[in-house]
Amino acid sequence: MGDQADTYQIVITVNGPGEVASWLTPLATEIKRARPDVRICAAVVPCVFSSGSETAVVRALPFIDAACSIDETMAFIFRNRLPEGFRRGGEGMIMHLGGDSIFTVLLSKRLGLPCLAYVERPIAFQGFYDRVFYSGFEKVERPRGKVVGEMIVDAAHARTPARRPGANGRVTVGLFPGSREFMVKHMLPFYAIVVEAMAAARPDLDFVVARSDFMPLDYFARIPDVADGREIEGVNVRMERDGEDAFMVTPAGVRMRLAGPGEVAALSSVVLTLPGTNTAELGALGVPMVMLLPTWSAELAPLPGIAGHIGRLPVIGRKIKRLAAEATARSMKHFSHPNRRAARMVIPELVGHITAAQVAEAALGVLASDTAPLEKELRAIMGAPGAARRLAGELIDYLERTETVHDAAPAR
Repeated sequence: MGDQADTYQIVITVNGPGEVASWLTPLATEIKRARPDVRICAAVVPCVFSSGSETAVVRALPFIDAACSIDETMAFIFRNRLPEGFRRGGEGMIMHLGGDSIFTVLLSKRLGLPCLAYVERPIAFQGFYDRVFYSGFEKVERPRGKVVGEMIVDAAHARTPARRPGANGRVTVGLFPGSREFMVKHMLPFYAIVVEAMAAARPDLDFVVARSDFMPLDYFARIPDVADGREIEGVNVRMERDGEDAFMVTPAGVRMRLAGPGEVAALSSVVLTLPGTNTAELGALGVPMVMLLPTWSAELAPLPGIAGHIGRLPVIGRKIKRLAAEATARSMKHFSHPNRRAARMVIPELVGHITAAQVAEAALGVLASDTAPLEKELRAIMGAPGAARRLAGELIDYLERTETVHDAAPAR
């Protein structure tokens, strides 16, 4: 697409795997569906929840016209180096989907474009935003704000158009070890103990590991040895190839096939997952799940705000962050999206110094129950698709009805 001055440009700020997969993807798809001429640029901004792979993933998306890395975004904000493919002048907007909200504001000032946002709850520097759209996660009523619904639901249905648990005549257990290396490093060996216990109790079970788009396949082949001083239990696993399929194999010989998250959600009768966007997508699809939050080595967990950066301090940083993470865990009643939305325990949540035996027991308990009512309840809690189309319509309407050029920061 050319850089014609009369073409709208929407610059979307993102960071973190959840924002890219569950918000950017459905929103950009709907914008392009409605207005193929709109130019969509993605700016990756700093955030403690980053996996480090966001830029590469975003650049591979077919509906993104240009993308810049964290370093390129910062160079533009502070040194006015325009990223390749981005355009000065003309009409458009800056759309905040993730990262620290101040960077979206600074980009808005640099390009002279209005600043909008899509968020779960009010954010810092919100007074600088022209419009704010809410997912409905919390009941928020603010000036210049509007609830459009949860785009995660759209992403879930796009990734998994139909559920087919038991399609191969066997019962499948899905395993979501996370989208960052430090998560997979600890959770996959932990899951290995869980699946060995489950397989001993239920030989009819198959196990499938959801490999995030943000996790390279070769990491699973070189996953670190568990004898590294970690606190959480785990056993070493090895990768085996069988044709086009890759498996992680436990010491007892239990095989866990690697697959995409959408396929795992489609096949699984129960899923084991960490907190985060996965719990929302699984809930939207009505997938029974057990959410795990091991607090062993709590200082490794990403935290929002200053607590997320304090762990970098020498000597005392890790200890302070561990205390902050443990305090956060104690203060929250619910961690999964379905439970937080419902304000009650809908799916099991295992939090603390949990063991593989506890997890196996909980998962087997779900499999032994009638999950039809739970599946229906989960879908009702998360709501119907359509938020991405509504938000895209709001943005296009804003562009077409509003003078969208502000005073740009002067070039140096």
